[in-house]
Amino acid sequence: MDVAPPEHDASPAPPTKGTRPPGELDHRAVTIVTIVACVAIIAVIGGAMAVAGGGGDAASTTAAPSPTAIAAPQTMDAHPAAFVVVLTWAPGDGLPVSYYAVTRDGRPITTLPPTKTTWIDRSVTPETRYTYAVAAVGADGTRALTRVVATTPAAPLSTARFAGTFDVHLHATSHFGFSSFHGEDQTAGWRSTPTCRRGPCDTKLSDLHRKAFVLTLTRSGAAYHGTFSVSGIVTCGGADVTSTFTVGVHATDAGPVRDRWVVTKVRGTMTQSESAQLGCIASGVTYSVHGSLVR
Repeated sequence: MDVAPPEHDASPAPPTKGTRPPGELDHRAVTIVTIVACVAIIAVIGGAMAVAGGGGDAASTTAAPSPTAIAAPQTMDAHPAAFVVVLTWAPGDGLPVSYYAVTRDGRPITTLPPTKTTWIDRSVTPETRYTYAVAAVGADGTRALTRVVATTPAAPLSTARFAGTFDVHLHATSHFGFSSFHGEDQTAGWRSTPTCRRGPCDTKLSDLHRKAFVLTLTRSGAAYHGTFSVSGIVTCGGADVTSTFTVGVHATDAGPVRDRWVVTKVRGTMTQSESAQLGCIASGVTYSVHGSLVR
């Protein structure tokens, strides 16, 4: 009978390089897991702070909404003088402006480039009310406007144009040398025609009922003066004699008439004199003059 040798437990093999003993943790894996967990926690905390902070830097980078329409001019104002009105305005906060369109009392006056925010109206009349509108016009033709009202003040009488037809009352304040005189109070129609195209200047004065009564009045400020001679107004023994007339008047009132600043009332004197001639003695008469424009 064979006897088997006794069995012995196999001795554990010595650990090889790169392996770890049973029960020993892998420290590298633990370190990596720890780092990943920390990153995740920081991300969560950062997100929570952003939400709690109401936007922070994100709010400052939010773009304002873009304009969608043309905007009317802002802070528009009118600065009136007797013969000039200055309009000023500021651009509105809207789409780009292609040009500005200016109207006065509903009638187009001018157009301006988008860089202009001032315009001067030099064609106004004193003591007149005007309504202006400035429209911002976009590239597609749409427009938005702003209105302003301006009233021009009065101007000096010396700047008024002496023009038009006047009803004139003549009153004889003195006379001499006439055998008979019947012209204590007279009415006349005088027409004043300036010698210039615009503004105040010398004027030609004529009587609508006496064609021979024509003279030029020289202007000095608001006053007008002239002298002329004519035959046929006075007779001596049936013969016409020469009379010399001197007219001196000044404007006492003015106003706007058909977009013009004109004299509306005049006062002054007119003298008529005849030297001794054809056997007749000298004669003369002085009249006070009051005239009103026929509108």
